[in-house]
Amino acid sequence: MNASFKNLVWLAVVGCMVVSVSGQSRAQGTTAIPEDNLLPAEFTTILKESWSFLKDETDSLAKIVGSKLEFETGAEFEKRAVDARQQYLTKVNRYVKDKKLDTRVFGVLFKATLVEYNADTRMYSVTSPTLVEAPYNIPQIVTEVPRNPYVALADSITKGYRTSSIYMDFSPNFRWQVHRDTAKAAKANEGHIYFRARFKIELQQTGTSGAARFAIVPQRLMLFNQRTNSVYWEQPLR
Repeated sequence: MNASFKNLVWLAVVGCMVVSVSGQSRAQGTTAIPEDNLLPAEFTTILKESWSFLKDETDSLAKIVGSKLEFETGAEFEKRAVDARQQYLTKVNRYVKDKKLDTRVFGVLFKATLVEYNADTRMYSVTSPTLVEAPYNIPQIVTEVPRNPYVALADSITKGYRTSSIYMDFSPNFRWQVHRDTAKAAKANEGHIYFRARFKIELQQTGTSGAARFAIVPQRLMLFNQRTNSVYWEQPLR
């Protein structure tokens, strides 16, 4: 495989709409955006669809440019690789446009559990049991959630099958500083309290090994009341 192909890099990015940061101690409203209340299974479907497309196209490209044919000249191989690369990019760009990935942002719901409130420190311990199934790493595709303070990706073995999940990495609990009255009101509505993580998706061909990169990139995390759409806390993650 020649250097011109190895250095091929493309990037298709799902845009992210940004909201202003709210105060931590009182609930404020937040502007709703399309696809801002996705259930874990719904986001999994979106991830698997995009990942499968990337895998199929990456596999096809590797087969075409993997090696020079017996009766093929170097110049002919180079032309075939360039043509295949262009077709690859065209297909990816068409997919991004067709799926509107250049404008979509994905807000995913993670159920919040209000564990215990400390009235002296005004600190609420919060966890989330939610797991979002995600594609896992294979030789052709590196799947990752870039490093950030709260959202992570981990592999595990479940009933003998390998799985990969996105989860809230609080080590062990999230510490929410909040006034007592707001904490009481939140506890009374605990069934409606969620974390919402907003993601974009990045697909990239690396320039060294030829493997593709599938990144699930957290942009913002918020703790909110789904019933009233009131945000108690939020923080940009990128």
